[in-house]
Amino acid sequence: MRTRRRALALWAVLTLTTMAQVSPAEAAAMRPPGSGEACTYSVSQNGFEATAVCKNDNHHPIEFRAVIICGMSWDATGDWVTVQPGKRRSSSGRCSQLGTGVGGVSADVRDL
Repeated sequence: MRTRRRALALWAVLTLTTMAQVSPAEAAAMRPPGSGEACTYSVSQNGFEATAVCKNDNHHPIEFRAVIICGMSWDATGDWVTVQPGKRRSSSGRCSQLGTGVGGVSADVRDL
């Protein structure tokens, strides 16, 4: 009985700690680019830097960031960038030189 209570208490602590670290608004709002955004992706010649460029075709501002998949090292993300309707902006990131470079690029988008 004590073991079950301890396990339940530990589960509750871990769940609350995890929930406190993730902002519900951010987690729910992030999405891949949709029909209201036109995004293009590029990788530098050295193969360790990547850029996402997105144009906002919506009637409201959006934020986006580059999401870079790095081979044999930690994945990377660019800074969040705000894009007003009809405008185009870029976000870039770099993979660690200890890995094998960029394996893929995408973008996370959230509506403002």
